[in-house]
Amino acid sequence: MHELQLVALKLFNSFLMFFSILITIHCILTKAEKHLLTITSLKAMAPKVVVPADFGVENLHCEFHGNVVIKLQGGEDMRANSLILSYHSSVFVRLFLELHQSVVEMDDFSKESVKSFLEALYSGAIQLDRQLFRDVNKMCHVFKVGWLSRRCGEYFADLVGDVRPSTDYQTLLFLFEEARFSLKVMQCDKMLDMVVQKICGLENRAEIFVEPYMINYRELSIGQLDLMLKITKSNPVSLLKIIKKNIKLKEMLFDDMSRYLLENIDLFKCISDDEPFFEDLFDFLEGAKFSSVSDTLLVNKLYRTVTKALKNRIGAKTSTVPENQLPNVFCSFESYYGLSRSEFFEKMRISPLVQNLYMFIEGLLPVFYKIGFSPIIVHEIEVTRRERSWSRISPEFFTSCHSVFEAALVPMLENSCDLVSVEESFKRVGKVVGPNNGISKKRSCKIEDLFFSPMSFAFHYKHPTTEICNLTGKCGFLLKFQPETKSGQPYKFKVNLCLDQKEYPVGLHLHAGLIRADKIHLVPMFQNFGLGELKYNHATITGNGNGVSKIFTDEDSLTWWKIGVSKVQPCSKVKIMAFVTI
Repeated sequence: MHELQLVALKLFNSFLMFFSILITIHCILTKAEKHLLTITSLKAMAPKVVVPADFGVENLHCEFHGNVVIKLQGGEDMRANSLILSYHSSVFVRLFLELHQSVVEMDDFSKESVKSFLEALYSGAIQLDRQLFRDVNKMCHVFKVGWLSRRCGEYFADLVGDVRPSTDYQTLLFLFEEARFSLKVMQCDKMLDMVVQKICGLENRAEIFVEPYMINYRELSIGQLDLMLKITKSNPVSLLKIIKKNIKLKEMLFDDMSRYLLENIDLFKCISDDEPFFEDLFDFLEGAKFSSVSDTLLVNKLYRTVTKALKNRIGAKTSTVPENQLPNVFCSFESYYGLSRSEFFEKMRISPLVQNLYMFIEGLLPVFYKIGFSPIIVHEIEVTRRERSWSRISPEFFTSCHSVFEAALVPMLENSCDLVSVEESFKRVGKVVGPNNGISKKRSCKIEDLFFSPMSFAFHYKHPTTEICNLTGKCGFLLKFQPETKSGQPYKFKVNLCLDQKEYPVGLHLHAGLIRADKIHLVPMFQNFGLGELKYNHATITGNGNGVSKIFTDEDSLTWWKIGVSKVQPCSKVKIMAFVTI
């Protein structure tokens, strides 16, 4: 009897153990099911909630709603709701629902910035200031809160937009350092580009920013010096003055940073902008008693390099284009296209092929139109115009261009004060001269006509210096198109300014000496790819040395020519415009 009781007791204990195991498995499965349902519910609900939204900032740090703990600096805690945070950020979703974290360490950021960040997620609004900006902006990046990141970007852009020549150094320093921090930590260069361009647009940038920032430039990084070189690129003399002053004070010629600056600064531009200071600087460097042998060698090398470049610039003034031939027609810049943008720019600015500002801008467009012309580049173009004594161009040149170039040309108009004039350059549209040497009413012809048949176009133009004209007919000029075929196929054409009055049509006369070929910029207007209105497509006929490179027939049996980067139908219309500069 006793043995039966023991057996029964053992069976009962085994049953209890088995039942306990079943209960445990049920609990685990139930918990997993609830967790899965929570994830499913959250994913189902998330698309229905659009952030930013007002969840009630009063619910932040609430014992009832707060199911996660946020660790702040100084040992302080805050409670928040995981669902509300997850609406804003996929990072929070992963922390709470996949990694099952109920505590988030945020003590890498200031206490005030974390509170502002959380309040923004609860309220959908934030009041930023300089003290909060860096940490809040970084938290947006770390936790991938898109809408708040955009608010930070808008706040920063507004600060940059408010910069004026009277802005104090501390404000500029804040913007500059925050932009550098954004690049270093968040790999975002948009803010830095914005700040650098704004500072470059300040005429007094050397005095209000560069000089105080460079006061201890020997302690700056190479990256910081590169930015200073970029900011002072259009006025490198200001940077040289800072270097000279520093060398005098320290009584030593070069440390690593001074050497780096002198080797990377645009010394050629320095001698072009302020030759007396340049010579005085090198007299000082060469005569320094504390100069080492290596320093002396470097000074001599830099001086020889600059003077050699200056001789090349002077030698580049002579053009090989005939006197009466328009220089921009099928002018080839292709040999420069393998260079970097900065190298290309320098080649173009001294090239003997480039004879006016129209050609310079036209040559730069194929290389710069995708990134646009920054204020620095626009300033460099202005400097080149003055150095080469070019006239300013007509604003109508920009409106006649193909839309693909508008994004690059509009900022040029906005950032320039010395490139455009309605008094120095004028647009004229040519009229076809007929077989009987009379001026017709036609302002266009077929593209193929220019490549196969000699043609002439008459332009009415009275030079501003011609106050009284007693000659018969109207003042103007005649352009003669002479085609050049290759193996019987269309290739190129030359355009000459007719200087012989006997060849002019009745009713048109030339004032010899006032009109020059290098002062006329030809602008052929046609449809690119057979679409849209007649527009000027740069580097197709002008700035393209290859001429007609391909002739083909499409699936609709239409004949097309490839001229430069454009595809045109030879039977399409072309209108010949010319911009004449004084």
